[in-house]
Amino acid sequence: MDIGILLQQLNTRLTHCFLPFNCILCSEETGRKLDLCIDCEKHLPWLKNVCIYCAAPLPFKTESCCGACLRKPLPFHKICIIFSYTQIIKKLITALKFQKRLIYAHILGSLLAEQISLQYQKDNLPDLIIPVPLHRKRLYQRGFNQAMEIARPISKRLNIPIDYKGCTRVRHTAAQSQLAANQRSTNVKNAFAVQEYLSFKQHIALLDDVMTTGHTLTELSRALYCTGVKRIDVWCCARTYLDGT
Repeated sequence: MDIGILLQQLNTRLTHCFLPFNCILCSEETGRKLDLCIDCEKHLPWLKNVCIYCAAPLPFKTESCCGACLRKPLPFHKICIIFSYTQIIKKLITALKFQKRLIYAHILGSLLAEQISLQYQKDNLPDLIIPVPLHRKRLYQRGFNQAMEIARPISKRLNIPIDYKGCTRVRHTAAQSQLAANQRSTNVKNAFAVQEYLSFKQHIALLDDVMTTGHTLTELSRALYCTGVKRIDVWCCARTYLDGT
């Protein structure tokens, strides 16, 4: 992480020591330790009525899976995605990634942590959180991994350690957002390497900012399963859709 990011984090902490938390959307005081007020939170595009395995929209309210997952399920045991990738969420994630607005990572991570807590009331939490890694070239250009920053409040809230060394992106792939659905699988094939010590972790959560076709998460899951990991869950802030997937 570059020095500018570290200074921004320090400035945010110091500001919150002396000044109230103000909503990033309406600018009003939030009355809680989060820069998002409850009213604005309610009006965010929360996902509802989605497939329990891939979070694709379903035409009716049910805890079920979509037709695509019935035919060919994704290699995830459980998935937690909280928002539809509409304009407001796109604005927050884009500003996080390209304008270094790290406060948005804290907000998104905090909201995701709350939903994870609800979903896992009758299930075991993972042993480890792995943010989807960036290639070292993109990490150098950006100065930070947005998935890592989103993971921090989740790790703190749920008391689950973050691993940022066990998985590396060994190929500098094109940005998935720039590719058509039929190009995305090939783009990330064999893009990840996994350290052997992760074979001792039975249950892992992969964390990313946005999921579209799921090819990146699927390829990383494949590498982890080959190492010996038994269960992989996926946690994301937003779900977008491309060519019906």
